[in-house]
Amino acid sequence: MKNNLTALWLGTAMITAAPAMVLAQSPATISFPQGGQFRLSISNTDPNLIFIPGDKVTAITAQGGMLADKKLTSAGGVLFTSVATRAFTLYVETALGQTFSVVAMPVKGEGRTYRLMSAEPPARPDTRKWETTQAYETLLVSLSRAVLTGTLPDGYGEVKPLPDGVRVPGGFSVTPLKAWAGDRLRADRYTLHNTNTWGVTLREQDFWKPGIRAVMFDHNAQTLLGGGSMALTVIRENGEGSDGQR
Repeated sequence: MKNNLTALWLGTAMITAAPAMVLAQSPATISFPQGGQFRLSISNTDPNLIFIPGDKVTAITAQGGMLADKKLTSAGGVLFTSVATRAFTLYVETALGQTFSVVAMPVKGEGRTYRLMSAEPPARPDTRKWETTQAYETLLVSLSRAVLTGTLPDGYGEVKPLPDGVRVPGGFSVTPLKAWAGDRLRADRYTLHNTNTWGVTLREQDFWKPGIRAVMFDHNAQTLLGGGSMALTVIRENGEGSDGQR
């Protein structure tokens, strides 16, 4: 009996001493139409945060009294609070000239964090010099290497990946991962999966479609084992559709 009580006491002590588990929540990612309007729920009891990868919020405005406080962050986002009890409209402007409005719907509860991605990549004139001062073939190689090493050129910003930006041969499937855009070019990363039970030879031309300028397999792989996966990078002209037309 004494041993049982000792074991029970030790178990209880371990449970009591164990730190509480903190579950971190990722920000909600929302795609917004350039110059358009969309709805977001915001907290009217805690601060809210909006940020746009690759861009900086420069202004946020609303009708008088709807925003109790607002502050631009050093990372380019905007932190704001509201005590409103009814829906109101927020107007947002960015350094790259993006503008949109948000129908904010106040609710009680924890502050919200939103990661906003434009459905259409904005113009990025700061990258034009880097893209135009080198031969086109060199540019494609430089951008592909930059994506692989995670050292993208200054001015390139994250954009919404193209779900159909690459041709998918039979026996393969792709999952969009991330994408970045400059002035003339954009780079999309995908996970390529071989759904066959046998290995398949990888050929760049099998994944080409109109608008694509370069296709690169990680580690210059030449085959993909059955059931295997790997990363695929696609470089294309910014602003071209899947048919190669602007």
